[in-house]
Amino acid sequence: RDIAVLGSDGISDPLGGPMVAPWPVPIHQCLIAAMGVHLINNVDLAALGDACAEEQRWTCFLTIAPLRIPGATGCAVNPIALF
Repeated sequence: RDIAVLGSDGISDPLGGPMVAPWPVPIHQCLIAAMGVHLINNVDLAALGDACAEEQRWTCFLTIAPLRIPGATGCAVNPIALF
C-alpha cells in the first residue's frame, strides 16, 4: 500500500503469546525486513492530535531527521509535522 513509515505511541510488536510464537517481532520482521518500511516507536502523538484539532486539518507534511550513524540500524529521531 505504498507505506513509507509507521509510527506508533508504543512498542509496535506484541510481546510473547502463542499467536506470534513463530514470529517473535512480526511488525519488525514483516515491515522492515520484507517491505523496507521505516518504524518509529514511542511517538508522543498528543501534541500532534491537539494541533490537528485546533487547525481542523488531519493531514500534514512529515519530516524526520535521524542521526547519521554509519552501520546503525536505529537511532533517536526528531519528527516534525508541518501544516
